[in-house]
Amino acid sequence: MIRSMTGHFSKTYQFDTFTYFLSIRSLNHRFLEINFRGNVTWLGIESELKKIVENHIKRGKIDIMMDFELFDPSKFLIQLNSSLLQKILYSLEPNINKKENIIINMDSLLKLPGVFNINYVDSPFNDREKEFIYSTFEESLKSIVKEREREGEKLRQPLTHYMIELKKRISRIRELISVQPEKIKKKFEERLKEFYKLKDYSEEKFYEELVYYLDKANINEEVERLDAHISYLKELLEKEYPEPVGRKIGFLMQECLREINTIGSKSQDKEISKLVVEGKELIESIREQIMNIE
Repeated sequence: MIRSMTGHFSKTYQFDTFTYFLSIRSLNHRFLEINFRGNVTWLGIESELKKIVENHIKRGKIDIMMDFELFDPSKFLIQLNSSLLQKILYSLEPNINKKENIIINMDSLLKLPGVFNINYVDSPFNDREKEFIYSTFEESLKSIVKEREREGEKLRQPLTHYMIELKKRISRIRELISVQPEKIKKKFEERLKEFYKLKDYSEEKFYEELVYYLDKANINEEVERLDAHISYLKELLEKEYPEPVGRKIGFLMQECLREINTIGSKSQDKEISKLVVEGKELIESIREQIMNIE
């Protein structure tokens, strides 16, 4: 399957005892990176939500904002440091007795460090509430996945085009290498006439060099491997392919580039050299496209 790595979803969900705002943003990334923001990080459900993401998405940077508003007071842990508050009031008493213009505001006192604190209880959600949170979160995630699939479909056409063009270049290289031995032979025959004029000429050594050169210039194996890589690429681009293909195509293009570079270094044919350059451009075009594919 071809999926883009970009997408966005946001919605507010309501339950009897709470509401929560959810925003999911998906961006390009080499691996899967999941980041949570909001008070969800204090509510003991982050690890389970992360597992849900990993079940649906294999690659990309996933930024998740989840902010809860809880209605049930039993979900909060209220801590009042009465001893510290009493000590603060006691220290203020002499100034109060002097009738100085001091206004004691309870809101200001409670904001002093260590006086008053509100936290969530260790497990604020019961099973019914968790089921609602996990199911709505997964529903939202599936919306992101569908959006990524729609965007991915738009990339299938240019990738298929580049693949077909690359296949044409490889087929043309295959046609040209079929006549390479004859070209090389003619080239060496011309050199042979020159060698006959040399005093230290050795016909045996000449043919040894000819065989060595023919073997070194042989690019049949590279072309065969390129053909196999393109066949696999075609398979990866099929709609029916069941797994994310971005990284697979990336590794495959590395192999294609290695083979076509080898062909370029071995071949002395001008037309093959031109086809090698065109092939490299097509491989780079494919690599650029898959930067946004899961």
